[in-house]
Amino acid sequence: MKKLTAAILCIIMVLTLAACGGESGDALKGTWSGTHSDYGTVTWKFDGKGKCEMENDFFQGEGTYTIDGEQVTIKLELWDNEVVYDFSISGKSLNLTATDQLAADYENLTKK
Repeated sequence: MKKLTAAILCIIMVLTLAACGGESGDALKGTWSGTHSDYGTVTWKFDGKGKCEMENDFFQGEGTYTIDGEQVTIKLELWDNEVVYDFSISGKSLNLTATDQLAADYENLTKK
């Protein structure tokens, strides 16, 4: 009986850890919003599966993203080229800094 109980507990622990790993695999997953000096209210949505949306006072678009370490590559449908951002998250605050110096940076976006 003890072996059966131990085996069941091990299975529960493995399943619990696997579930936790799925949630934390995409640090950007969720909705992030803030104010940009040129674009007004900006909202980024990352679905955790490679699809994203961005909306500001002048633009709304859908696209895709991939994460590699602390960089995210985003390609919105209406953009000519993909943009690579360095990203950092501190608590519920996200910063996206474009690596090409041409695209807009987004600072202090708050997770909703």
